[in-house]
Amino acid sequence: MSRIITLAAAAACLTALAACEPTAGGGGGTNVPTGKYVLVGIGSDTVPQRNVGLTIESDGSISGQAPCNHYAAPQTTMPPGFKIGSITTSGASCSGNAGRLEASYFDALRQANGISYDGGVLQITGPVYLTFEPGYRKE
Repeated sequence: MSRIITLAAAAACLTALAACEPTAGGGGGTNVPTGKYVLVGIGSDTVPQRNVGLTIESDGSISGQAPCNHYAAPQTTMPPGFKIGSITTSGASCSGNAGRLEASYFDALRQANGISYDGGVLQITGPVYLTFEPGYRKE
């Protein structure tokens, strides 16, 4: 009896963890999973605040929350390429460290030319690469 309860509890835990993972096969029909990601690096710098989120939708468009603004942009190229259209933001003012991070992030997205997902790590590449892990941004 206790073995059945243990197996049921293990299955419930795996189901809960799977809800946090991106969905395979999305991102416009590629091997880049759709879902929610959190920015962990810009170039060789880490982002310890974990306060930038990215969502890849099934049509390949992106949206999320940067330190100060919600944002969205269509993707105009299929992976492994990456090119976004105009970034729409919520228009909040953003200064200090948060403003610098947000500006660097949006600049890197605008200049990006590639996207890949390997070993649970999403990378958007270009002159400056962005590194993401599956999950949610820190509020």
